[in-house]
Amino acid sequence: MDSELIGGLYPKKRDGQPDFVIGKLSINVAQFREWMAEYLKANQGAEWINMDMLVSKAGKGYAKLDTWEPENKQETKVEPVSDDIPF
Repeated sequence: MDSELIGGLYPKKRDGQPDFVIGKLSINVAQFREWMAEYLKANQGAEWINMDMLVSKAGKGYAKLDTWEPENKQETKVEPVSDDIPF
C-alpha cells in the first residue's frame, strides 16, 4: 500500500462552518475501490478501518490509515465481594 495513505478519500474543512460540522469527505470511487481491494487482500476478515483525516503542508486534505492497536490487554482480576459486610 502507498505509505499507508487511503487512496480516494479527500477530507475538507471550510472556514466559517459551525462547530457541529466536522467537515466534508469526497470519495473518488475508482481510487478508493482500488485501495480497498488491496487492503482487504492484505487484511482478510477486517471489520473496521480506522483513519486519520489530515491536512498537508500545502493545505490539501488526505486520509491516512490508523494502524494503532492496543498492547496485549491484561485482564483485570476482580476479587469477589463478601456477603459478610459489617454494615
